Amino acid sequence: MIEFGCYREGFLETIFDVIVVGGGPGGSSLAALLGREGTSTLVIDKAVFPRDKVCGDGLTPRALYWLNVLGCLDEVIAASRSYLTDADLFIDGKHVLTGTYSSTGKYPGFCVILKRKALDHIMIRHAVSHGAVLRPGCVVRTLKWEADGVVVEGVCEQGPVRYKGRIVVGADGANSMVSRALGNQIREGVTAVSMRGYFEGAQIQGSGMQVYFEEPYFPGYGWIFADDGGVANIGVGLAVDRDFPSRSSVRKIYDDFVAARQKDALRGGKVSGNPKGGWSSFFRPGRMVAERVVLIGDAANLGDPMNGGGIHMAMESAHIAAPAILQALKEQDYSAASLARYEQAWNRTNEVDWRVGEFFLTIGKNAPLRDYWLHLLKAMAGLARNDPALREFVGGLFSGTTSSRSTINPATWMQVAPMDPQLWLSAMRPEADANAKQPTSALAWKAAREIMHRPLPTMGWAVQVLTSLTNITDSYVRNEIRDAGRRAVE
Repeated sequence: MIEFGCYREGFLETIFDVIVVGGGPGGSSLAALLGREGTSTLVIDKAVFPRDKVCGDGLTPRALYWLNVLGCLDEVIAASRSYLTDADLFIDGKHVLTGTYSSTGKYPGFCVILKRKALDHIMIRHAVSHGAVLRPGCVVRTLKWEADGVVVEGVCEQGPVRYKGRIVVGADGANSMVSRALGNQIREGVTAVSMRGYFEGAQIQGSGMQVYFEEPYFPGYGWIFADDGGVANIGVGLAVDRDFPSRSSVRKIYDDFVAARQKDALRGGKVSGNPKGGWSSFFRPGRMVAERVVLIGDAANLGDPMNGGGIHMAMESAHIAAPAILQALKEQDYSAASLARYEQAWNRTNEVDWRVGEFFLTIGKNAPLRDYWLHLLKAMAGLARNDPALREFVGGLFSGTTSSRSTINPATWMQVAPMDPQLWLSAMRPEADANAKQPTSALAWKAAREIMHRPLPTMGWAVQVLTSLTNITDSYVRNEIRDAGRRAVE
């Protein structure tokens, strides 16, 4: 265990340039990037590493890309016992598509499985090797703004501790204390709740990466991510909010999902340990930056709404935040306006895609529409099976390598969608299985009747859908204006 402190007899020994609260992928990435530039950086985490973390353990091509940029991809791959180039998609228990990862572009054409306990330990060691100071086992309680910095007060085994930083970064996850200190409301919008467990000795049938869409947890999904040694991470995640709560407990949904998979995909596997639950949110917080404070990763609710991915988004936000923080330190300007360069840079790169993902999550969370959307997903999978371009496009959306904004771009669909009308008609016909007896029109009418019986939630949902569309348009227009201005200057 690596541990350093700077507290002595109740007095602050030094002021760090940056204090990062949270040592996960986002926090450790940022600490390493800052440490490389000679910035004095303290990382505080409530756990002692190595520590467990509720996660699917799948490192997508986009996550591997950022690990490579950071400089610790080789160690991550060496620690993993997997190399996956495809993934199986199941809808209502039936296999509908095997997708592959594109090997073109900047992202690698594979993914790996590695427990977060191992990944986070590798990444925090990497940060320390670049000069970061780690203070594990410390629960942060409050932030106090002073003239020359922000005091972070917490509690560890030895008692109260206080550290001061010129800038504080909240990388402390969905239940971020730093975010709450800025006045943000936690879990006020769409929240993804999840539960995962482990099996050992599983004889995985099919790909080691399997994704399941089923009505009880749609628009979330179930997953099985297994390495070559038969260790499988299995779990479910579902999106809920005040108007559309879960129809059952997450534990029951998880138990039902596991029971169904033990007969096929997990054949021969034995339960290892107890399942654990977690959550993350998919709505923009009121503030991503404030005077001397920045939020990254899940603390800023920056997970990908399209596929639920949080690791690659946390690392990416760290890489975007680092230059803005370094510039603020250089100029000795720690105002919200100065640090807002980080939020502006994130918006330029990711906001349109994030807003499109938010839109699909919003329309999908309406429970009466679940059967209808699942039917459409089956149709899309049927088309993709016989069309390589569409199959690669769909696989890219699930893995995060295809931009979400491409789903609303007519030019993209002209390139990837089959042109034969008969293929579309065939894909939309009801299948012979018991889960799809009704044609698309009947499913749509059924959904409409159920929606009309819940007028108030439906009205609120319709407003949210319209708001999401407005946000997409607004973010797209703002990006276009910024790009036009930049081109004019150049």
